[in-house]
Amino acid sequence: MARRNRESGSGLLRSALNSSRVPSSTGRTSQRGTPQLQYSQQASRDASDDEFDDAASTASSDAWVMNEDEHIEVGDEWESLLDTALDALGERRAAAREKTLQSMVRLMAHTYMGDGLEGRRVMLLEALRRSVRSTKSHVEQERALHGISLWFVNFGTQDEAESEFASVSEQLRVMVVDPAGDSHVRAQALGALGVANFIAGADYRDAAELAQFVHTQVLDPALESRDMPVARQAFLTLGLLLTVVADGDSLLLENIFDAAFDSHMRGLRADSVDVRVSAAQNFALVHSALGADYAFDSQDELIGMLELLQHESLKRLGKRDSSMQRTAVREVLRTIEDSSAPELKLSLHGRIVRFGDWTRIVRLHAFRRVLGGGLPVHFSRNELVQDVFEVNFDSTGDDFVRNRARMVVNPSSELAKRRTRDLRRRRNVRRDELLPDLDD
Repeated sequence: MARRNRESGSGLLRSALNSSRVPSSTGRTSQRGTPQLQYSQQASRDASDDEFDDAASTASSDAWVMNEDEHIEVGDEWESLLDTALDALGERRAAAREKTLQSMVRLMAHTYMGDGLEGRRVMLLEALRRSVRSTKSHVEQERALHGISLWFVNFGTQDEAESEFASVSEQLRVMVVDPAGDSHVRAQALGALGVANFIAGADYRDAAELAQFVHTQVLDPALESRDMPVARQAFLTLGLLLTVVADGDSLLLENIFDAAFDSHMRGLRADSVDVRVSAAQNFALVHSALGADYAFDSQDELIGMLELLQHESLKRLGKRDSSMQRTAVREVLRTIEDSSAPELKLSLHGRIVRFGDWTRIVRLHAFRRVLGGGLPVHFSRNELVQDVFEVNFDSTGDDFVRNRARMVVNPSSELAKRRTRDLRRRRNVRRDELLPDLDD
């Protein structure tokens, strides 16, 4: 009887989520329920609610639109739906647990849970961690890991996020370095580890330690073994962590990236276009964070490599990959050579939110991978997301979206100029220490 109840409960959850899809006020419909993040030139890729593929989501100066043709309205019943799902996760059949997790991930992405589930937040996290430990289904593991990322996005401002972070981090680290593990599971675990650290880590030093771990223990072995899913996620996770380090200590950022420079150059030569793009964007992120006068030690070699990628044969790559690589590399070159960052425009609820620096663009990609079509919900209701992107939503006034986003450091400000002088001075000191004494 209990088993039958769990099965019917899982079906009830999926039915409630699917039946609650409603068209937007515009009256238009789409084939899928996930709002799409796309280029204004229509170069977009489709994605499901629970598994977002952002392969085409490279930084560009084009406008991107979050189409809200359909969305999920769960309302106040989400806690009872989640309780039903937690009970259904006790099902013995892996296929049933996979379907339940799919519905849970969709629910957690399209609902800001915030102050809810008081007293049961850790119970939810523990249920997800049990599914992660399952060895019968890689799909179950991937979806549970996605759920862990969503748990930190939903409850990142609560005390439980900080208290649970250490044990979750330890579990995920073991998974990502397991060479016998499935590549896609390891990549999902690495993504969850990066998101958890970004949200619940103590400070930029925590992010720096994890960045060094990802570089030496995950990225280099993945490149060596040509494990492209893990390598790509390692570059993406590094980028997210480096945005935190950049806010805390620019010299530490420079040192970390100097150590990882050769690995990023290897990433540019990888077989996978997705890996190349992820590696290239980290060069732009770091260069932008360290100031207009900053130059990589092997900058000429880097620019030469990027120019080769920009003009790589369309026949060799295919139209889709060639377009994505050229767009991404063009923006990276502009940043390194001209200190210009792409401007990304995101349309949410009919209003435009602008992202004009690499730090915010890298963070946007990270949250978009986790939230998928639920991104508008969390932009409008989740204070954590609003704080990360410095965007304030006010549904009671005439300006539903008040975008107060700004450059992390304005290049023309005195702070930026002082930081540039300090960086130049430190680089000169290091150069003098390395150069031989010509008088000897």
